[in-house]
Amino acid sequence: MDGLLLDSERQIYAATGKAVSEELGRPISLQFLTAQMGGSFKAYEDHVLETYGADYPLEEYWKRYWERANDLILNVRITTRPGVIEILDYCKDNGIKMAVASSSKRYVIDSCLSNSGIKDYFDHIVSVEDVKQTKPDPEIFLKAIAHFDIDKNEALVFEDGHNGAQAAIRGNCPLIIVEDLAYVSEEDREKAVMVIDDIRKAIDYIEKENERTAGI
Repeated sequence: MDGLLLDSERQIYAATGKAVSEELGRPISLQFLTAQMGGSFKAYEDHVLETYGADYPLEEYWKRYWERANDLILNVRITTRPGVIEILDYCKDNGIKMAVASSSKRYVIDSCLSNSGIKDYFDHIVSVEDVKQTKPDPEIFLKAIAHFDIDKNEALVFEDGHNGAQAAIRGNCPLIIVEDLAYVSEEDREKAVMVIDDIRKAIDYIEKENERTAGI
């Protein structure tokens, strides 16, 4: 969801994290923040303490961070990423089922998708509260695919960051990377079926794959 469907990583999370850390006099770089996107909060905290010192004031950081972030999540219409409405319309018009599998909590997903006017496109949602392991573990994607009772080779995972890409790769799920703000590795790119900078470019791939596998 974040960074792929919605510009929330830029508008909310990165901007809030950078501002709060600077207020605390312990600035966190934008490069560091984007490298952590899509992972768990525990992993983020571990990396902060390792990189910026064991005395980093995480309790105060999170207090200020979530006060601001929650206000934005609940009340702001986050901009959709370029091409998102086009590909959602294409999938809906062609009977392709869609799910959101996000490391965010359910209330965050529901609020962000609803405020941005795209929640009704999706047939299913899997949140961090529905799984035992978060990305880069593949559980969240495998659970979403299992809901539709299909083989994972009949599914297509879209991701914009390293943690999500690794989850798809480890789960042997076909992966399309839509590059933007978050870090992706060379391995991620090599193992993806497609790397693009605009999600609507995947429509041609989907059409060709459906033609190639028709009747199988």
